[in-house]
Amino acid sequence: MAKQNSHEEIIQRFEKMIITGKNYFFDLNEFLEIIDHYIFIGNYTLAWKAIHKADKQYQGNFDIDLFKAEILALENKYDEALDLLEILQERVKDNVEVYLLEADIYSRTNQHHKAIKTLQKALKINKKDTEILDLLTIEFLYLDDYENALKASLLSLKYDPENQAALYNAVSCYDYLNLIDQSIKFLENYVNRMPMSEIGWSLLAKKYIEQKEYIKALKALDFAIAIDDKFLGAYYDKAHVLTHLGNYSEAIKYYKITLGISDPTPFAFYHIAKNYEMDGQNEQAIQFYQKAIHEDPGHYKSWLSLINILEKEGKIKEALKNSEKAIRTAPTQELYEKYAKLLFQVDKIDETIKALEMSLKMGVLKIPTVLMLADLYKLKGEKEKFRSLLLEARKQYPDSKEIQNKMSGN
Repeated sequence: MAKQNSHEEIIQRFEKMIITGKNYFFDLNEFLEIIDHYIFIGNYTLAWKAIHKADKQYQGNFDIDLFKAEILALENKYDEALDLLEILQERVKDNVEVYLLEADIYSRTNQHHKAIKTLQKALKINKKDTEILDLLTIEFLYLDDYENALKASLLSLKYDPENQAALYNAVSCYDYLNLIDQSIKFLENYVNRMPMSEIGWSLLAKKYIEQKEYIKALKALDFAIAIDDKFLGAYYDKAHVLTHLGNYSEAIKYYKITLGISDPTPFAFYHIAKNYEMDGQNEQAIQFYQKAIHEDPGHYKSWLSLINILEKEGKIKEALKNSEKAIRTAPTQELYEKYAKLLFQVDKIDETIKALEMSLKMGVLKIPTVLMLADLYKLKGEKEKFRSLLLEARKQYPDSKEIQNKMSGN
């Protein structure tokens, strides 16, 4: 707390000096702290003022000049920044910070090959610097060079096995290279070496899920949850696996656990409702679809599922009422299609036509929707609309026999 107060006092004293025009003494470390503060909050004007003041007392100081190069880069004055960095490299040989800033500039300007060469120079100074290795990984990824990105991320993990960024990067590289078996083997070896890594177990579980090895996935997720009983992602994944296994009541249990860990989400409510629905508990499902909609009125999947249940139960009027609410708050092609079908069931032909037309305006021309609308145009004697709709549909689906038959009157 004392250090924080000291920092605040330094900043206040500097700003007072700027406002009053009086000169106060600051030692080198204080000036560096002031400059760093203003760079951090993005106030480059005051950062430059601090640099100019510092230059008068500590002209030619390497750290101050390095801050100059950093601000120039942040202000997109890349050539000036690179010129200054070249001078600094001559003054102080093998300074990692200079190379890192230079590489950052090359990366920002999409000169990724140059960024890689610069980072490799920095790596010669400190071969075990995981920050450099992680930056190298990213640069290789920019170039879609997944093999070298994987090598860099694995090397970073070798020097720091707890480096989560490197772990995620390595798994991503395996994915990009489509090395599924190697990815699983890598993660299995990783959790053997780092058995207390909940992230490692979670990533391994995701790989098992992708391969539909659900029992293995559950065991991995149990380890992740045992290590961190607040690990939200692990609970979601476990519930997801249990749903696939048809164990709906257990899936509901784990989705509900997430509600106690973080704020309720429409995602959780929706999946709880889905599991209730698949378990044949429609009343409970309806309640949780409604909770999802309450959390996010734009959650169209919950609207659609709610309307479908009501329709299956023969509650057409209630389904229609909810459809009308849905298209006001979350208008989607799917919801307009559902609304149209419900309207058709109660013989509201004109309203059905309007709903189908809105559906087609909001997305692609779906053949079933086109055919239904064409029939209704024909019923209403709208010959030109009938013809125009089918001609447009034929352009998009030239091989559709259904459209051809409809046009020929079969």
